[in-house]
Amino acid sequence: MNTNRVEAERLLAIGEKLLQSRDLSGSRDFAILAQEAEPLLEGSDQIVAIVDVLIAAEKPINNDHLDWYAILQLDRTCEDLDLIRKQYRRLGLLLHPDKNPFSLADHAFKLVTDAWAVLSDPVQKAIYDRDIVASAQPSTFWTACPYCYFLYQYPSTCEGCCLRCQNCQRSFHGLSIPSLPPLVPGQEAYYCNWGCLPMGFVFGTLGSHGPLLDNASHALAVSNGATPEFASSSRKRGRPRKGV
Repeated sequence: MNTNRVEAERLLAIGEKLLQSRDLSGSRDFAILAQEAEPLLEGSDQIVAIVDVLIAAEKPINNDHLDWYAILQLDRTCEDLDLIRKQYRRLGLLLHPDKNPFSLADHAFKLVTDAWAVLSDPVQKAIYDRDIVASAQPSTFWTACPYCYFLYQYPSTCEGCCLRCQNCQRSFHGLSIPSLPPLVPGQEAYYCNWGCLPMGFVFGTLGSHGPLLDNASHALAVSNGATPEFASSSRKRGRPRKGV
């Protein structure tokens, strides 16, 4: 009697039971163990294919779009239609309910079919690629140092944290500014009501701190504990002066 095969069948049976109870990681682990014990044993690769597709489907992009690329086990930048077709056919053969007797095979097969329908159509793929790129953009908020009046844009994960101003090095509470102060007509300056006193702040030359920040640019901070460091040295500065 082939003891390796007996052990592989035992491991595969455990993997099948775990799949029925939707323990995806455990099911995959036992299927791989069965495959290592007896590479020619049928069924282990089918369980692994089911689990990989279902796990990919459980990780949508920004909680909005299913990751069709991950479902087909492709890189998100893949533009090779032949490779997309090859992956679809490979997974389709492993997951088709007529050939795969394991639980959830039909659900995994439908996911693969839906992924192929989107990624094989140039129009749908272009729309999908555009949407996932837009949804992958990090959420940010604007805040200001109350001591030197520098404006900063941080990732939303930093909101409410204790931040350190990269200009005056003083700590301040990262409160969100609902909207940026209005620009002074005809000038590179903006208005701000600071402490109930109307004041005008102009954009000063930063010298060693880096170039001025125009209206379309911003300084994006990267979260690093309580004192984020800047991905760019460019930033917007307000130099206090009397109201304009």
